[in-house]
Amino acid sequence: MAGSLVKLGAWGGDHGGKEYDVTVAPQRLEGFWLRYGKVIDCISFSYLDKDKTLHTVGPWGGQGGLSEETITFEPSEYVKEVHGSVGPIGDYTHVVTSLKLVTNQRTIGPFGNGAGTPFAVPVLNNGSVVGFFARAGPYLESIGIYIHPF
Repeated sequence: MAGSLVKLGAWGGDHGGKEYDVTVAPQRLEGFWLRYGKVIDCISFSYLDKDKTLHTVGPWGGQGGLSEETITFEPSEYVKEVHGSVGPIGDYTHVVTSLKLVTNQRTIGPFGNGAGTPFAVPVLNNGSVVGFFARAGPYLESIGIYIHPF
């Protein structure tokens, strides 16, 4: 990816799922969607690139999960922290078991049961989370983030 975009992570495991990533560098996160139950089953998100073109990626993951959530970010809102946890389900030893997003205006989540080892990624110096990359099969196996500094 170009310029000052920073790629961090991923948190989770590798159980042979497919790797997913953006193809155009993100500039601003516009929305986030997830399906979840005991673990995070699937994610999707939309973002703007440097030319203000909207891109929607996903869904990345499986068809399971009893609940889903759609999040739309306000024009002045940005994600400044991502929290989650990684743990087992069935034969999978390391999948994303919870996610929580913290913006400059609110806390969204947590979603999932939160079993396992927690992780937290605060973005420093007024940067923001602008996108994600992942590995997924029937569940979200791992997740990483793109940060755009201000």
